[in-house]
Amino acid sequence: MRVVYADNNATTRVAPEVVEAITPFLVDDYFNPSSMYEAAQPAAHAIGQARRDIAALLGAGDPKEILFTSCATEGNNTAIIGTTKANAKRRHIITTAVEHPAVLEV
Repeated sequence: MRVVYADNNATTRVAPEVVEAITPFLVDDYFNPSSMYEAAQPAAHAIGQARRDIAALLGAGDPKEILFTSCATEGNNTAIIGTTKANAKRRHIITTAVEHPAVLEV
């Protein structure tokens, strides 16, 4: 019997090329990229390069505009709260009943 996985919204199998790209940071270069010591530099460099690559892909003016979050919920919260604080005079957010709870429950 062939199994068809239809829940990619919840979790998706990691592509082999992604596994290959991240393995060094899980095995050898696992140091905190925000640290100042030398061993942390490969991770810091990789994050910086990823930020530059994504900025170029999206047409962002400055790679510092690219913010990495730990999950979709944190990303949604950051975007929604940031937008509402930047537009304090606008007091309403319009969404739909089918929106994900991570957005509806901010």
